[in-house]
Amino acid sequence: MSKQPLETVQLGGFPRVDLLPPATRDAIRRRPIVRRLVIAVIGVALIVGVAVAGASVLAFAANALLAAERDRSELLLAQQLEFAEARSIASALDESEAARQVATSAEVDWEALLAEIKATLPAGVQLISVDGTITSSGAVGAGGAEGDATTEPEPLRQDSIGSFRINATSPTVPDVQAWLNDLESVTGFAGIAPPVSVVGSEGASYTVTIEVLLNDEAFLGRYAPEADESAPDESTTEEEGE
Repeated sequence: MSKQPLETVQLGGFPRVDLLPPATRDAIRRRPIVRRLVIAVIGVALIVGVAVAGASVLAFAANALLAAERDRSELLLAQQLEFAEARSIASALDESEAARQVATSAEVDWEALLAEIKATLPAGVQLISVDGTITSSGAVGAGGAEGDATTEPEPLRQDSIGSFRINATSPTVPDVQAWLNDLESVTGFAGIAPPVSVVGSEGASYTVTIEVLLNDEAFLGRYAPEADESAPDESTTEEEGE
């Protein structure tokens, strides 16, 4: 009887020995984490680089615009210096025109007024003198005092910018009322300052004294600024509003 071979049953796997040190095993386990960190750092570096490049481009463009504006300002300053004399002359002309307007604002053509006064004289009346007066401020208060706001008002005296006093003589009693009516046609007539004086007696000559008040229509206004025709008429505007 032959012997059967013994069957050997092996329990467990093949014996293995891990000779790697712990530090190496830890390094192997951390390698994916390190790889992701490196990728993240590279990404952040790229973003920062793009941002720096964009900021540099914007700064360069801003500097270019600033340089262009500086050149333009220098050019304008040079042009202003070039025409400084012309501007000075224009300013002097404006000042002279303003001074001329002020100097002639109270200008009255007394010769023309005298001719108009002579045209109103009744028959037989002769002028002795005509004294014209324009207030310094161009207006007289209700009291008729020239430039004195504290003067008490005179009754029945209209506002005026000046007046002329007529002294005349007549061999007979003149028709003063008709004369006063004719004086209303004089340029700038604003009224008659009371009283109208008629002094004389029968058989002798009569002396008449009349003070005629003037309004601003008596001014020549040769150099007054022209009214703006494009501006709306206030009276028309008020009528349309009503």
